[in-house]
Amino acid sequence: MKIIPKQIKKKKKRTKLAKALLFTGFYFLATTIVVVLLNTHQMTVDTDNLVAHAYTISDVLEKTPNTHFDETIKILPLTHQNKAIKNIENGATFSRTLSQNTLKVTIPNYKKAILQNYIQVTAKRSSTLFETILIIIFTIGIYLIWAVQFIIRTQNQRHFETDTIAKIKNIRRSPLTQSYLISENDNKITTELNLLGDFIQNQAQSQTPTKQNLYEFIDYFEFPIFIYDLKGTIRSTNASFKNEFSDTKTLDIFSPYSDVLQFLVNKMLQPTRQERTFHFEKLNAYYVVDVLPLSTLNSLLMVTMIDVTAYKATLRAHNDFIANISHDFKTPLTAISGFADILAHDNGQLTPKKRQGFAQHIAKESKRLTNLVADTLEITRQTTNIKKTKVNLTQMTQDILKNYELAISKKSLQISTHLENVTIKSNEKHLYAILKNLIENAINYTPNTGHIIISIAKTTDKITFTVSDNGPGLSEIEKTRIFERFYRSDTSRNSDGTGLGLTIVKKNLAELGGTIEVQSVMGKGTTFTVRF
Repeated sequence: MKIIPKQIKKKKKRTKLAKALLFTGFYFLATTIVVVLLNTHQMTVDTDNLVAHAYTISDVLEKTPNTHFDETIKILPLTHQNKAIKNIENGATFSRTLSQNTLKVTIPNYKKAILQNYIQVTAKRSSTLFETILIIIFTIGIYLIWAVQFIIRTQNQRHFETDTIAKIKNIRRSPLTQSYLISENDNKITTELNLLGDFIQNQAQSQTPTKQNLYEFIDYFEFPIFIYDLKGTIRSTNASFKNEFSDTKTLDIFSPYSDVLQFLVNKMLQPTRQERTFHFEKLNAYYVVDVLPLSTLNSLLMVTMIDVTAYKATLRAHNDFIANISHDFKTPLTAISGFADILAHDNGQLTPKKRQGFAQHIAKESKRLTNLVADTLEITRQTTNIKKTKVNLTQMTQDILKNYELAISKKSLQISTHLENVTIKSNEKHLYAILKNLIENAINYTPNTGHIIISIAKTTDKITFTVSDNGPGLSEIEKTRIFERFYRSDTSRNSDGTGLGLTIVKKNLAELGGTIEVQSVMGKGTTFTVRF
């Protein structure tokens, strides 16, 4: 059966849609599980409170047996029989009965180790409607953000592929006469293809007729191209193919990539126009492989290979970013909701110290959520014209240290500073974020009573800012990954950071034209050096 490009595109669309639906199903299933766990937790809390209340009544009856209670409390005689009492007779310490709006707890009442009767306490069930609605709203919000990003990403990918393929087709269709003019707003890849087309025109038109031979002509392209026949013999390759693969005469060069080899062999049996994207594991690269039958040249097939590794990496990084931010948003929200729920349904059982502790946890997680939102906005900010003014680097460092006096005091840290009076022309907001994140990073990961050294020095053409600590240090693998979004080393898992601080530092430095170096020794500490 012949497969045409339209059918392949439809199949790709169905695959993407299936993946999106699968993600949606798992996402909302996880939300449902969270809601169920929340309700289960609330039921457990209500039950424990009601059992404690029942035992309080038991103590009252032991002291004053003739005490009368309201209708929510019943004293059941030993002769009374129901399912709850049978459960207790079978060995249960208490029995719980649920209805739509109420919760009943029955306990045995002993006096001097002799069963006297049963105490049944009834209360209204606590509602988790507010928390459930909050979770649902948050879940839908995150899902809508993801959905919009998914749609935009899909449309951008479609436009990218369509535009790139169209430009390549133009070059291939009429390389000597085709007009390569484009608009000013076109993307960089199209612009480069445009320039390549002009170069090919100028070169081809100035060469002798021999240079117009197809085998020589493909050498002008800066992406891999090879031509093979229906026997599987490679008849010609361009320089780019030789550099990235090998100068070979058979398709065996693709034997490590069975899917690619099978695709090329199938085109020998059915020489039709088709393109597919393949992952070349040994090269750690993705290529769009396009096969074009050349029926007028002894039934040869020409193969072009466009490297789309950077695009795939961007797409993967975007997906990882959405997944990580969804997880990091959910963690503080769950903690805030849990502690707030306990405080909201406190019937006087909590001590002032516990209530203060829960409130402190809520404040801590709220601050963490606020920092995460601020860092997320900063890391996703699009670069625009950066306004630079004169900034006193030394004064800014001292101001930041003053803001962290409480944190430094709590950990009894020793701060040593060697600050020359340096003024730099830079963007104040970007520069503040760089210094603040590096200093905060050192404070968070330096152990109690540790030592931090901060220095600013100016040479003839460079300004250097250094932060050193005697913390746990970083391994070689960790040093290569600490600037990734949301990455945290094993020694920093319990820190209050968002995992975006060093990413913001690297991003801002790139925009300001600065550099950063990391030196670290396991068990001895880490030094970050910034140069402008």
